[in-house]
Amino acid sequence: MGQSLEDLLAELRGNPANVRFADVCKVATHFFGKPRNKGSSHSIWKMPWAGDPRINLQDAGGKAKPYQVRQVLQAIDRLLEEKKS
Repeated sequence: MGQSLEDLLAELRGNPANVRFADVCKVATHFFGKPRNKGSSHSIWKMPWAGDPRINLQDAGGKAKPYQVRQVLQAIDRLLEEKKS
């Protein structure tokens, strides 16, 4: 059985340098819906706000790039904060 969403988020926050690409994609899809573009090594999600309206994740040998994991976490934090308001 797969990890829970809470476990995946804790893993992303705890060690963004060692995250499976599939795991970060699962988290991004949960919060932002299906990716609008799912290319060979890139998956792109549209954000629900203006500005830089996307998250771009790149598969690097089965792992996610650490800076992209941090971008996903920042977007999730922003989304959750906006839902509180």
